[in-house]
Amino acid sequence: MMLTRGADYAVRVMIHPAGLPPGSRASRAGLAAGTDAPNPFLSKVLQNLTRSGLVISHRGNTGTFELSALHRNISMLKIVEAVEGPVALNLCLTSKCGCPRQSWCPAHNVWAEAQRVMVEVLRNASIDDLAKKAAARDGSGAPAEALKWTGRGWQWRPAS
Repeated sequence: MMLTRGADYAVRVMIHPAGLPPGSRASRAGLAAGTDAPNPFLSKVLQNLTRSGLVISHRGNTGTFELSALHRNISMLKIVEAVEGPVALNLCLTSKCGCPRQSWCPAHNVWAEAQRVMVEVLRNASIDDLAKKAAARDGSGAPAEALKWTGRGWQWRPAS
């Protein structure tokens, strides 16, 4: 089983603004560059993340996106579920009637344990922690620029 590219890009998209100071906004171009996401994927991912309330979309000439304070520490699991729906490694794990063999199948418990472990790993990985690891890896501390409130309006400034 493999998660879709959409889930991968959604996690990347969430890491990027999590690396910015709270209240900063990331441009669509900045997100595309920071995530290496092709435009069609990026559009769909941003729609899903905005619709699920994980990202705040600001319309206008700047077309920016912001990670709300509530979601700065969100788990990878919540992001994957926002894009993919509930995680299920096998059909037999989706419901009690997903497979007629489920009650006696010797593989069912293996699938269930594998899913439990995967869900736990995703649940324990926070976007904030991943953003900190990304910043430590590239040494910059944050993406190169962000839209910041200056007291006189929103302006592009180096990320700090």
